[in-house]
Amino acid sequence: HFYKRFVLQMALMANLPKCLSPDSTIPTNVRFLFHLGGVIKEVKAHKMILALVSDVFTTEFFGSMKEDKDDIDIKDASQEVFQAMIDFIYNKQVDLGEYDLPFTSELYNLAEKYNIQDLRKEIIASIPKHDMTDENVLDVAILAEENIHHKPLSEELYTAATGFLKMKFEGKLEKAIDFFSHTDATQAHGLVLIKMMTRMKEMKPISAKCKNCKSDPCLDRVVVTRENFVPGAKMAALMSNLDGKLVNVNSSIDTFQCCLVTDGRVHALTLGSTNYKYNCS
Repeated sequence: HFYKRFVLQMALMANLPKCLSPDSTIPTNVRFLFHLGGVIKEVKAHKMILALVSDVFTTEFFGSMKEDKDDIDIKDASQEVFQAMIDFIYNKQVDLGEYDLPFTSELYNLAEKYNIQDLRKEIIASIPKHDMTDENVLDVAILAEENIHHKPLSEELYTAATGFLKMKFEGKLEKAIDFFSHTDATQAHGLVLIKMMTRMKEMKPISAKCKNCKSDPCLDRVVVTRENFVPGAKMAALMSNLDGKLVNVNSSIDTFQCCLVTDGRVHALTLGSTNYKYNCS
């Protein structure tokens, strides 16, 4: 019975993205509308699927105070960001590292609004994947301050920016101060700069983490477990030639289950104690 449930669950996850295809025989029943000047953009979805993921959508569509309407105006997010949230809900392969940090921050705001915990976690995990440069480090810190009401997001953005400075200047505050004296920082950014300098002083020495397993030391050839699981990491099966990327894990049940994407196909996996290893090389 467990195996049948597992196969059914994996089949559902694999087929869920097809529900948004224009060729789908399952019609959508809600439209989210975005007004920009005289142009109206839309995002389509299914009320039941959204409600299964978000208790906010459950209340909106099926609660005692529900509104019986199929068109909903969205004024606090762009169509592109809202579509990214819907794609995540429908289990489409969304690479959060491809979006810029302002986009990702707006997406986090939606994940908070609709209480989508998994999306919030993946956004936080994606921030270290973004490149920090001399040109954008101050912008990232300012973005962190602008999102101070979202503490996990703000902390991760500040950590990314401060970590870049600490590595660049080997922890020497005077060099960081000199660096900002030659940028476009203004008095309005004074609080941000003070916070960065304070964090830089308090931050422990940073070591280079592996870009695949996000660990130091690298977990190359180490067995994948529930404790060290990293979404999106490349891995390989110990008993076969199946290689690919881990993209999902179901941790709500005792057995550690996930999906593996390789060559455009989704494979259902059950992670035992010696089944799969990280492939970081």
